[in-house]
Amino acid sequence: MGTQAKLEGTRFELTADDAMFPEALRRIPIPPEKLYIIGSVDALSTEGVAIVGARKATPYGKECAAKFATMLAVRDIALVTGSARGCDAAALRSCVEHGGRAAVFLGGGCDVVYPSENAGLFQQVVEKGGVIVSEHAWDVPPQPFMFRARNRLTAGQSKAVLIIEAGLPSGTFSTADDALESCKEVFAVPGPINSPASRGANRLIYQGATPIVDEDTFANQLHALFGKNALSEQS
Repeated sequence: MGTQAKLEGTRFELTADDAMFPEALRRIPIPPEKLYIIGSVDALSTEGVAIVGARKATPYGKECAAKFATMLAVRDIALVTGSARGCDAAALRSCVEHGGRAAVFLGGGCDVVYPSENAGLFQQVVEKGGVIVSEHAWDVPPQPFMFRARNRLTAGQSKAVLIIEAGLPSGTFSTADDALESCKEVFAVPGPINSPASRGANRLIYQGATPIVDEDTFANQLHALFGKNALSEQS
């Protein structure tokens, strides 16, 4: 699983004793012992907003992921996401296209890019001032259990997690659990009740997650989290 692909950029290995270690990740229930990083560590200095969703995303899910990632980019709020196909990739691509900063957490090591088709996108993240992060050594191949563990880092580096599409059960749905464990806000985009891809997001709303029904509701939540600078686009 994964392919050997050396991303170009400044590399760091940080332990919790290092001053540059992300403060948000010190506070999660199971903090990482070490982080392997390519890119700008400054992209981890403040919490962002995680956008996560189904790998087998519908066109609706991809459109929502791109729309809300753009809203983060133009407000200079970091996008935090995983590396999956579907919603994650759509959000990341939109963030890069609009000049935003992103923090991408991988399941395996940073030199074993998975999925391989995202290697070019990850390189753009680094070149735009973002960062690629793993808690595993550079050449460790990803294994299925690593992605579930990775989700706690995605949630931990965020002030809030926005769930676009999620099945039941799913890794995306489990990220919401990690967010709640870390006392983070959970938002969810509602979808058709007959769509398997929206079953998890709709269930989260039923359980109390804040529904994001349009751009205005997302902008209002960003304002509540980040203050007046989140009200409008940054020049």
